[in-house]
Amino acid sequence: MSDIFRRIQYLLNRRRLDEELAGDMEFHREMAERGGRRNFGDTLRLREDAREAWGWMWIDRLGQDLRYAVRVLRNAPGFTLAAVLMLALGIGVNVAAFGFFNLIVLKPLPVRDPDTLLRFKRSAPERYAYALPYQEMAFVRSHTKTLSAVLALNTARLTMEGKEGPASVHFVTTNFFSELGAAPKFGRLLDEARDEAPDAPLVAVLSHGFWRGQFGSDPAVVGRTIRLNGRLLSIVGVAAEEFSGLSMDKPDLWAPLVQQPQIVTGSHLLTDLKEGAGVRTWGRMQPGVTPQGVEQELRYIIADFRQQHPAEIWEKESLASQPGGYAKSLMIGDRSGTGTEQPDKLYPLAVLIGSLVFLILAAACSNLGGLLLARGVSREREISIRTAIGAGTGRLIRQLFTESVVLGLLGSAAGLALGCLVLKLMMVWTGAPDWLDPTPDWPVTAFATGIGFVSAILFGLAPAIQVARQRHRSTFSKQLLIGAQVAASCVLLIVAGLLIRALDHALSASPGFEYEKAIAVMPGLGSHGYTPEQSRAYVDALKDRMRELPGVASVSATATPPLAGSNVMVVGVTIDGRHLDVHWNRVDPGFLETMKIPIRAGRTLTSSDTAGILISESLARKSWPNENPLGKHFLSGEDPTGAQVPYTVIGITRDARMDALEDPDSVDAYMLPGKDDLTKMAVVVRMSGSLESIVPAVSSIARSIDPRVHPRVQTLKGAFQQKMEGIERGTAAAAVLGASALLLACLGIVGLVAYAVSRKMKEIGIRMALGARPGHILSLVLMQFSRPVAAGLIVGVGGAAALSDLLRRQLFGISPLDPVAYVAATALFIATVVLAALIPARRALRVNPTTALRCD
Repeated sequence: MSDIFRRIQYLLNRRRLDEELAGDMEFHREMAERGGRRNFGDTLRLREDAREAWGWMWIDRLGQDLRYAVRVLRNAPGFTLAAVLMLALGIGVNVAAFGFFNLIVLKPLPVRDPDTLLRFKRSAPERYAYALPYQEMAFVRSHTKTLSAVLALNTARLTMEGKEGPASVHFVTTNFFSELGAAPKFGRLLDEARDEAPDAPLVAVLSHGFWRGQFGSDPAVVGRTIRLNGRLLSIVGVAAEEFSGLSMDKPDLWAPLVQQPQIVTGSHLLTDLKEGAGVRTWGRMQPGVTPQGVEQELRYIIADFRQQHPAEIWEKESLASQPGGYAKSLMIGDRSGTGTEQPDKLYPLAVLIGSLVFLILAAACSNLGGLLLARGVSREREISIRTAIGAGTGRLIRQLFTESVVLGLLGSAAGLALGCLVLKLMMVWTGAPDWLDPTPDWPVTAFATGIGFVSAILFGLAPAIQVARQRHRSTFSKQLLIGAQVAASCVLLIVAGLLIRALDHALSASPGFEYEKAIAVMPGLGSHGYTPEQSRAYVDALKDRMRELPGVASVSATATPPLAGSNVMVVGVTIDGRHLDVHWNRVDPGFLETMKIPIRAGRTLTSSDTAGILISESLARKSWPNENPLGKHFLSGEDPTGAQVPYTVIGITRDARMDALEDPDSVDAYMLPGKDDLTKMAVVVRMSGSLESIVPAVSSIARSIDPRVHPRVQTLKGAFQQKMEGIERGTAAAAVLGASALLLACLGIVGLVAYAVSRKMKEIGIRMALGARPGHILSLVLMQFSRPVAAGLIVGVGGAAALSDLLRRQLFGISPLDPVAYVAATALFIATVVLAALIPARRALRVNPTTALRCD
């Protein structure tokens, strides 16, 4: 303990102790001379030994190394600026990728105690759903001991007087705001004591953005009324601007969940266990409780609830949980259908993005490592002098590596700024919620600093060892770095080429059905309290009115509109041991004709085919390979009367990717709607003329049938373009990464070729004096790079082939080994690198032989 105290005392009083030590040394030297001893010794060395005895001399040495590194880099501003810019690019893309991951997965939502929140979903063998029936949620809330609170949310688009277009309403439990720790901007928020009572007046809380846009930021808005779906609601408050809620959507207002049936006349959300939408459900864990403990308790609670409702609650149903206080939990789709849960599509995409951004860093580090080796030649005299006066190899390696660390930290600072700027632009580009704040926090800052240090090791340690040991003239290290850089750049270019090819194919190829002149009308009848019988009448009336419009070629109804549907149902089936996830769609008999999906075998649906089913070619091929599927039984389901019947395959359709455009195999099934599907039905209209004139007419007709209904009208062409936007963004990002890698490769090649010309100046002069031709001189300079470039290309093509398999779902109609993309990307890379190399190589042709022979 005393030793540690002495060392800390030295650090705190180092200057004073050094002065005292110098005085003591001078005193002893004088005393030795007076005593006749002339050879007292080297006082500087004795002072060093004394400091070593005090301990922690490495801090002094580190300070010396850092000061020297700063001077060296300051005296070479061109090299320092180029190195920092290269690192900023390599580190910046990694910081942007990690920053996005941090926002979605690591950074908690701005709510109270986010780590204690869980989001629940229904789960059973071969079935799952992300929404719970309200009664199931209420039963859990009243019986749980491991949860201190249960929160629920349901969304609806309702008509609001004075607002153009529908209002986005979030119906929430009255403890929603208090449990999330929200504070009002004005007025109050929902309160369980006031707003949960059966006779409580209808109330609403406005979102900050809606209050600002619809009410002009009027602070006197509290106490005013709004008319929602024909019902008057009192505005009791305005939420704070920073309140995120538990949704990626931006609602206009919140209302009590228990008041939804009063606002949406006829809604059975609170009583009907078969309600398709259900409610999204979260719970807050009691102190000391784990998610596993909560799931174990809920398993017993759901089993008790199933005894009361055996027909509606699934056999062996449980509530699975995941952390609910993070943005990732809000990105889960709210499909009301059931089926086997598909693997997380984000995982291969995250692996792909991580691989690509790391390759950018690898390219930058390889580039910089090669430049450091080349720069070592210009520092031969310095290294030799330092070696001559006693500097050991370890001391030189430490000094050179310290310079690399300083460069890495400077690159980290620049990369942090660049990455956060890119992330902020990406948030604006994608229209992300305002509460997703890309401002760097400590994990992002620590990541940037850490990756800067890792980069210093990658690009600095090996060159430092080579230079310190005077082995930097060896070509093996340079060739290895060139090969690594070429391989990384080649992979990025090929991936970018694949995505560009896929985007071009997707934009030019048909998804298998007519969409350019079709629109979907989604009235959302379930949100307006329609019964199945009322829904059937409304849809029939809407179809009849649509057929009367000029230019309408065909009209039909479907539970899942192509490209625009939200009620996507995925049903897991097992046939002869093969598991398939089937896209399940309820349609009326005219749907295939409307969407121009031809029948390949068998016949289409008729209104009497209550037990008939149509399947796509891919589904037929996967279910019964080398067999005729017509007449085969395919699962069982509920017919229009509500009875359970086995389905029989009556026809096979052409593959049509109705929702998952990226899926190369269209595994779809079509059958008539059941009773519970009628409230979800949408109408699809195919036009023979222009679409622009019919959209206002469609909205007007839908409103004329029922003024409460404000349907969402979506052109399928617009929906297709929206689907393509995500692909375009991914393609643009990959193209930027590829271009960045190509730029880094070019900069590295230019620097190395310029270095090679300078080192071979005397040889070039001799050859030119002996009559060497320009072509021979160029080949002399460039051929030394041909082997590492060729090896890098081979490794890069192989790496791209391995990595591109992760792109399979994003490659629309093309193979991960698409030859056009590979050849085009490789040819572009070779051509660009050759042009970049010729720029400094031409300097060799302008060498004056007389001047060159005077070198050295």
